[in-house]
Amino acid sequence: MDINATLLGQAISFAIFVWFTMKYVWPVMRNAIDEREALIAAGLQNADEAKASLNQSRSDADKLLLEARQQASELIQQANQRATALVEQAKLDAQMAGQAEK
Repeated sequence: MDINATLLGQAISFAIFVWFTMKYVWPVMRNAIDEREALIAAGLQNADEAKASLNQSRSDADKLLLEARQQASELIQQANQRATALVEQAKLDAQMAGQAEK
């Protein structure tokens, strides 16, 4: 065989392969790539939204926790005041009972 005929045959075969690939293979691959890009973009957007939602939830939880601590502190303070008042009342009652016995 002649080297020129071989090169010409290979060039023609390669041109047919390139045409076939561009006509039938490349569009299918491009569609798959485009769908994958859209899916990834949607996933990233959802991740950003979830991150924002998580930050908002954390902020809300911190606010609720602060309110709960304040309410607990108020309840403890009220309980201490009530206990002090009960002790004072008991002392007065004991003094009154002690004076009544004399």
